[in-house]
Amino acid sequence: MLLKATNIEQAKLINLWVVFDAVRLHGPLSRADIARLTGLSKQTVSNLADELYEAGLLRPEGRKVAGVGKPSIQLAINPDGGCTIGLQLDRGQVVAVVADLAGQVRRRAVQPIDTSGPDQAVPRLKQQIDAIIAESGIARDRLLGVGLVMPGPFEVEGLGPTSLPGWDGLAIAADLEAAIGLPVSLENDATAAASAEWLYGAARSLSTFVYVFLGIGLGAGMMIDGRPFSGAAGNAGEFGHVIVHPGGLPCDCGNRGCLEAYLSLNAAFRDLAGQGLALESIEAFEREIAPDDPRLDGWLEAAIEPFRIGLNMLENIFDPEAILLGGDAPDWLLERLAERVQPLYRSLGSGRRRRWPRLMRATLGRDAAARGAAVLPLFRTLNPSYVPLSAPEKPAALRLRISTALS
Repeated sequence: MLLKATNIEQAKLINLWVVFDAVRLHGPLSRADIARLTGLSKQTVSNLADELYEAGLLRPEGRKVAGVGKPSIQLAINPDGGCTIGLQLDRGQVVAVVADLAGQVRRRAVQPIDTSGPDQAVPRLKQQIDAIIAESGIARDRLLGVGLVMPGPFEVEGLGPTSLPGWDGLAIAADLEAAIGLPVSLENDATAAASAEWLYGAARSLSTFVYVFLGIGLGAGMMIDGRPFSGAAGNAGEFGHVIVHPGGLPCDCGNRGCLEAYLSLNAAFRDLAGQGLALESIEAFEREIAPDDPRLDGWLEAAIEPFRIGLNMLENIFDPEAILLGGDAPDWLLERLAERVQPLYRSLGSGRRRRWPRLMRATLGRDAAARGAAVLPLFRTLNPSYVPLSAPEKPAALRLRISTALS
């Protein structure tokens, strides 16, 4: 494969992100500290840090005394330098968050939404965005943009979101961007949750991991060498549609024996329906089912072996530092699954030099996907390695927004 050349503009964007990310991970830092961590020259760091400071992304935070000489100014992420909005759309509801540049959620709202069809989706999402902007009191010119996450896959003939059949995420993102006049970045929910967990949660010290997202459906988000991996068409991580039992249970995608047909809340709902209990939402599931409810035993028993096979596949294909288990499912259910799936099959994850458990619990809970959605506008503005599914931009456009969007 021919390597892509990197022009001066692109190189500068990369270095801006490197400096910003160093402060995010290790700050507050002096310019000398940043140079030491990143390998950039002190003069380059000074110029880039000044630019990020002028754009409102960094702020001074005290001075550091080290040896002789003048104390050095410490730089930290400026939480008030801008805000982003994250929307997580799934069956029957939309979760909206306003997050600052430090990733703290300033406002959160959950609203029901009719997901039987996508016709009224854009007006309802616009209404939700307008409401949360008004409630949070943020100035519209301080918004970097909106991140929208929903179940995938996107634009695959005959295989759409099994929890939102008939929905076209790319079309919704483009229409929403036109309706609100702000950049809208689309991603699948599992990849967004993985990004949030890497930035703010249990994966902060990891660079290569897989996030298994259990909700109405089942997906996986991959972080490879500190970069979200979305695949050729943005559909990487459709873990739920790996066939683990050829000729097995029918899946909503049209195949038989998919992992999602065994391990998902949809699968649990079908099993409970066979016992006379009709459920359609996570909220109803939590109201009706206690952690020790024996009606779950049959479903859990059927789900564990397919789950174990799926985890073995992920370890052998990606060789991750760890696999994280999270999503929209109740915490107690994730705990039960994590316990019952042990011991895992032998795989590449069985190495002796492991620093992390092979299977870990994610820590951000149900807001992981929405918080990951709120990260997308920041990536789109500052991280040159990120290409949004909905509307890729040239580096020059990204660069322009750094100097103008927060002015």
